[in-house]
Amino acid sequence: MQIRYYMICSRFEALVASHLEPEAFGLYMAVGTKKLASGQVLFYEIDPSFATKTDHFRVGDIEARCVPHADGSPKRSKYLSVYRVMEHLPLSVFGALYLTTSDGRVMRLDEAPYTEPDEGVRASLYQELCPLIPLVVSGLPPSRFAKALTDPERLVSVPRQFFADLRLDRDAQGRLASWLPYTDLAHIEDCVKEVEHGGAGEKPTKTVSRTPRSTGFFRTIRRGFFLGDQCGLKYYPFPSRDHLEIHHAKWWHSASAQ
Repeated sequence: MQIRYYMICSRFEALVASHLEPEAFGLYMAVGTKKLASGQVLFYEIDPSFATKTDHFRVGDIEARCVPHADGSPKRSKYLSVYRVMEHLPLSVFGALYLTTSDGRVMRLDEAPYTEPDEGVRASLYQELCPLIPLVVSGLPPSRFAKALTDPERLVSVPRQFFADLRLDRDAQGRLASWLPYTDLAHIEDCVKEVEHGGAGEKPTKTVSRTPRSTGFFRTIRRGFFLGDQCGLKYYPFPSRDHLEIHHAKWWHSASAQ
């Protein structure tokens, strides 16, 4: 059986070897194990070439450790690491991103080119996912946001960051739309105002919440997902609602109900 490699990058990070195809792996992680409470799972498929580009992970004997069960059924998961995984995988080996709903529906997102529009100082709402997890409002576009978080010259930084760009829809009165499933719309609005209208001495990023949330998460995705560091940025665009309803109806129905 072919051994595949996945990196789980939501709620915890782990590098996992598995005989399962991505859709089966997502279903297993969401509903087929007692090790993870029911919930959404995000994971990357990792190019097996990573083993030739880093010696951080023990994979030389993986053929002996990741073997089918005695009855011939596939090995669903063999954990290779559960700590500081993302920083030790070269950016080039991150493949497709898979989004799994809490009932095991899986949708694949592929990388696409990204050109940042010239928006001036316009606030974005970012849900950091791995390794940092705060929800923040920032006046920085995705590439600059990633570079700022991963700048080794800063007092506090990380080697690489994975994050989602979230919706900031407005109603007819210009307030944040009430359908948005955020816990404190007024606080988010205050952060947006501070970022967009603050003085030169203001910080470009404001923390909304230091703890992650999952309710309604997939319904709030705007542009998509970003994975970046000092060397580059990978962009995974999120489909439009029309595309979701036509081509991923079961996934979208499940995601919309959560």
